[in-house]
Amino acid sequence: MKKSATIASILFGITFIVFISSCKKTDKCEAGSGGSLTLVAKLTHHSVVIPNDSAQPDTVWVKFNTQDWSGAPTGYDARFIGEEGEDHVHITGLKCGDYYLYAAGLDTSGPFIVRGGRSFSTEQGEGEIQIDVPVTE
Repeated sequence: MKKSATIASILFGITFIVFISSCKKTDKCEAGSGGSLTLVAKLTHHSVVIPNDSAQPDTVWVKFNTQDWSGAPTGYDARFIGEEGEDHVHITGLKCGDYYLYAAGLDTSGPFIVRGGRSFSTEQGEGEIQIDVPVTE
C-alpha cells in the first residue's frame, strides 16, 4: 500500500509540474486604447522642441502593437493634435505595449513642415511618460 501511495504522489507531482509549465502568462501587455497611460510627446528637430502653431498644430498618429510602420501615417489606430501654446502633444488613454508614433509639425524658423517617427514600448500601464519624437524636413 505504501508503494502505491508513493507512486501516486510522484505522478501527481509530475502532472502538477507539467500543468504549471504549460500555463501562459495572461497579463501580457497589448497596446491599445482604453488604458490609463499618457504619453507626453515632444517633437524635436535638431534637438529643438517644435511648439504647436495655430496654423499647423503638432499632430501625432499612433499605430498599436508594432515597432515598425513603413506606411505611416496611413492606417493609423489613433490621432492626437497638440494644443496651441504647448510644446507637446498629449497621447492619452493608452495601455502598456508596443507603439509606433509618427508626428508632423511646423518649424517656424523655416517655416517648413517637419515629419518623423519612432517606435516606443512600455510595460507601464498608468501615469505619464515623456517621449521625444525626432522630426526632420
